[in-house]
Amino acid sequence: MMPLGLRVFLIIGACVGVLGVSLRQLTEPGLHTEGPVWDPLTGGLYFVDIAADRLLYYDPKAGDVHGVTLDGPVSPVLVLPGGDLVVGVGRQLRRLDWAALNFSSILPLITTPEILATVEKDKPGNRFNDGNVDTLGRVWIGTMGPEPVVGQVTPDQGSLYRITVLSRSGHLNQAAPTMGQAVDVTTVLRPVSISNGLVWNREQTLMYYIDTPTRRVDVFDFNLSEGTLGARSTAFDFEANNVTGNPDGMTIDADGNLWVACFGGSQVIKVDPHRHTLLDSIAIPASQVTSVELGGPLVAGGDTLYVTSMRKGLSEDELAREPLAGAVFALTGLGVCGQRNPSCQ
Repeated sequence: MMPLGLRVFLIIGACVGVLGVSLRQLTEPGLHTEGPVWDPLTGGLYFVDIAADRLLYYDPKAGDVHGVTLDGPVSPVLVLPGGDLVVGVGRQLRRLDWAALNFSSILPLITTPEILATVEKDKPGNRFNDGNVDTLGRVWIGTMGPEPVVGQVTPDQGSLYRITVLSRSGHLNQAAPTMGQAVDVTTVLRPVSISNGLVWNREQTLMYYIDTPTRRVDVFDFNLSEGTLGARSTAFDFEANNVTGNPDGMTIDADGNLWVACFGGSQVIKVDPHRHTLLDSIAIPASQVTSVELGGPLVAGGDTLYVTSMRKGLSEDELAREPLAGAVFALTGLGVCGQRNPSCQ
């Protein structure tokens, strides 16, 4: 078998105006890889395999993937100010510093999980799904209902939460939380069916949000200091733009354009949310594309776009046509940077 680092795919016909883009497979296929998050402090990529209960970390310098199995479906993983992680495990939000433990595969044996919050105790079939962290360190995280069959989620069972760790004085604590601090859990939106991609514009005056079955990317007016949502409207409509698939995970570039994973669509799309228009479409060798993230290491032509995918739920015939489904991919040559890349400021 050809080494992973040499599996390079040139994307030509399916790209719109980005013929120099190349796609590289980074990992072996998982069941349901999701939620890539670039960490500039460690210089690597966190992601999860929800169906395998796995938290994972890709080290681009060594080409290694570290993993640990937790005690429930893991999603999302988010990086707090200061470098600690918050991880959704089922309906629990936990904090940990995995890097300090050298990405140990026996993490549950050597440390006790710090549980920050548990939500929806009356809905045991629900779980956390996706989220993000604003510039003040507040965690915005949503849930989804039971999914007995892939793609068939019980509707209107989820919510979107703002989870804030408070200092002992009762004020917002922008540093990494520590044991004994108060946690405020506020429901900001309900009901939702599959709470998914969530990003802000550079000024953090707008929040873009996906509830997957709506087949839309919506936008809210956003008050950063208060942590509140205002007027809601449609930033991009999949149906109106004849886009195949459903919106899943999402990231935003330094130009304010959205990059959206198309679950069931075998593609990632680039969207101008201000003009509500489709700018580009890039084919992915997996139909169930789950999420995207712009991050390092810096390469010619801008940041790398990391893409996760899913193989769970595919038939034997579909798996034969999509042998790479479930892998994590790296797209380079896009000519864009993420908002946190200082070279793009």
